[in-house]
Parts: sequence; structure tokens; C-alpha cells
Amino acid sequence: MTFCPSTSMKISLSPEDARQLSSKERIEAACRKENVFAFDIYAEEQLIGFIMVRKYAEGAFFLWNYAIDQSCQNRHYGTAALLAFIRFLQETFRMTELSTTYLWGNDRAKHLYEKIGFTETDVIDEDGCHEVNMLYSC
Repeated sequence: MTFCPSTSMKISLSPEDARQLSSKERIEAACRKENVFAFDIYAEEQLIGFIMVRKYAEGAFFLWNYAIDQSCQNRHYGTAALLAFIRFLQETFRMTELSTTYLWGNDRAKHLYEKIGFTETDVIDEDGCHEVNMLYSC
């Protein structure tokens, strides 16, 4: 996997996947912040995904947006790309902690994160928000 710096999400998403992520406009605005790092994900020469993290402390990052192009799903790219990205963050930014959230009911995200080694830390259950927080420690 190759991670190329990006300023926007260029992949195609299913309507369900699009509901799980920030809007393209919000992603583009976030990419201009100095503590946000966004990357296009390539498998050989093919653009297969997008990933964006926010650094919130030394060695600590929040996985903000992560998606595999809808034409590349169900081919094990999601797991392989996320594992490769974790290694990339460790080697490039000395990452020691990666946190993320997923919307309650997004079983694909839950399965992926648990398979990688994330653990649930808590659940936010408020009006209009039902998210699960997860943590990956190196």
C-alpha cells in the first residue's frame, strides 16, 4: 500500500458509506489544518481508498475518516490498508495511540476495528448522537 498526501476525497462511496463519513466539503476544509493529515490510498497504481487523521497530542492521532472505494470493497483492502497505515504512522510520526469512533450499528466498522486490535472505550448516547469510541495502542 502507498499513502499519498491528499487535499480531498477522490473515491466513490455508496450512499451508506457516505452517511458514515464527513462531507467532502468538511474534509477539504479539515485538510487545510496543520494537525490534519489526509492520504489517498493506492494498491500498486490503483486508487482504492482515502484516510484522514488528526493529531491531538504527541504520538496520538484520531482516525477521522477512512473509506475504501465502493468498487474495491470486499477484497480485503480495508484490513490491509488500515494495518499498513498504522505501520506508516508509527514509522513516520512515532504514533503510539490511535483512537476512532463509529456510529452505533455500523457493524462493518466495528468488525474491522476489532479485527485490527482496537478496543471499545465507551459509548456516547445523547440526543442525535450514538457513537462508539475505540482505541488502538501500540
